[in-house]
Amino acid sequence: MFEKKFILILFVSLFILTGCSFVNKIKEKLNNRSEKKTDSWEEAKEMSTGDDMGFYNKYIVVMNKLQDNGEKVYKDYLSDIPDPESITKNSLIIPVSFQISVGSLERVVKEYRRSYYDGGELSKLNASTEMKQEIESSFKTLLSTMEEYYAVSLKVSDYYFKMDYKADLSNVKPYDEEMKNIYDKYKPEMNKLSADLKKFKPKRVFRDPESISNPDERSSTVMLNAYENILDAAEEFYESYNGLEYKGDLAEAQKTFEDFKIKFNENKRNALNSEFTERTKYMKYSFEDYFVKTAEDFMDAGNRFFENAPSTNTENVYRTLYNDVIDDYNGMIVSYNSSINSINMTLKMLK
Repeated sequence: MFEKKFILILFVSLFILTGCSFVNKIKEKLNNRSEKKTDSWEEAKEMSTGDDMGFYNKYIVVMNKLQDNGEKVYKDYLSDIPDPESITKNSLIIPVSFQISVGSLERVVKEYRRSYYDGGELSKLNASTEMKQEIESSFKTLLSTMEEYYAVSLKVSDYYFKMDYKADLSNVKPYDEEMKNIYDKYKPEMNKLSADLKKFKPKRVFRDPESISNPDERSSTVMLNAYENILDAAEEFYESYNGLEYKGDLAEAQKTFEDFKIKFNENKRNALNSEFTERTKYMKYSFEDYFVKTAEDFMDAGNRFFENAPSTNTENVYRTLYNDVIDDYNGMIVSYNSSINSINMTLKMLK
């Protein structure tokens, strides 16, 4: 009887011990799955953040180019075409600038329509759902209006360029109204896209390189910080520069431009003086040979603008100087996007 009780007790004890071990193993497996799931979610979140930044920066370039062309068409119309009340069959109207800006608007609108609707770069961009939906919706509405803007502008510019007004003045006032109406339609839609981009601008997360032990990740973080510091200063400048008028006050824009140059040189020096591994050395070379050159082109254009714009006596010269800054600013943003995407890809491979 005693032997039976002993065997029973021994059996129960072994069951409890192995049962606990079994339960612990199950818990460990579940915990491991949970950790893997968390790691996967964190990686997806980081990828989403990177996608959002690339999406945001690309649409900043798109908005700037569309806005630049939209504004220039209307300004050239007002500059080249006299007040409707003063136009007669004997008026000599030579709308060269107006014609050129209309042609430029056509090229930009076609470029972005093909990019978005015909499998181009815009069609392949990813971002978080709400951001992508709202910004793309505003962009599509604006693009449709700008196609209408182009059609109206082409009709009006041809009317004067071909001198049809000399045979028939009846369209002078209606065409003037059409130009005003389409500009008034385009303007709030451009403002809507701008507001959406500000609303969804990805929040920047600063990481201290000195707190990172992995040398590849540390040097990558140094470069990310440099790029993002420079871009922040560039965006601050652009906000004060965008929309400057001929003979207007340039003081605030010039101040932010000088601030940009200081911050650019500080971050350039910090980046190029940092240590890089064999795996990340390409980041230094790309920064030095590619991004720095586009930033220097931008600064050269800015220097020319602030040196010459205040004293120029023609709006066309002013507008050329002004547009050169925007073109080189956009070129720097394109370079930034390419470089950031490359660094983010390296960081993902390190995880």
